[in-house]
Amino acid sequence: MVACSTGALNRVLLYVSALMEVKSAMGVIVAAPTAGACAALPGAVIAVAEEMGLSEEAMARALLASGLIGVFIASRWTFAAEVGGCQAEGGSAAAMAAAALVTLADGTLTQTMAAASLALQSLLGLICDPVANRVEVPCLGKNVLAASHAFSCANLALAEYDPVIPFDEVVEAAQRVGGQMPRNCVAPVWAVSP
Repeated sequence: MVACSTGALNRVLLYVSALMEVKSAMGVIVAAPTAGACAALPGAVIAVAEEMGLSEEAMARALLASGLIGVFIASRWTFAAEVGGCQAEGGSAAAMAAAALVTLADGTLTQTMAAASLALQSLLGLICDPVANRVEVPCLGKNVLAASHAFSCANLALAEYDPVIPFDEVVEAAQRVGGQMPRNCVAPVWAVSP
């Protein structure tokens, strides 16, 4: 039973969970942008495109737009949680997914960049926090968070909500925040005592 009817968002959550299950079972996935954040982007794009009755070509265009956001992030910062915390993985995935969802809705370039900015802004400071040496525990929740957050930010941008901070400045801020995070947030399994 679903607590409330959320339409496309329920499908997004279903697809994100299914993709994370495949990853956790060592199935074949596309790490976009990373293995830890692999489900937010495709889960959101496929679910929303299906809800809108859009074609695979529309999904490909949306993924291309998300890739451009990813290229911008990667050329100026990182996707690695070990370097920038989960804001680098989950935040980047949310920004990329938000841009993709605006593209699915035939939004403008300004709206696309606003959605990416809003999505990353709100996830600044998100740490990587493995539970019992298993990254799958927080990653599932963070993929769901990133995808649902992208959905909300895309809708805000399509409604002309002002992100206030341009996307390039948000990426620079994320880099500064990541540089201030303690380096012990992610420890290899062999470094943690039982």
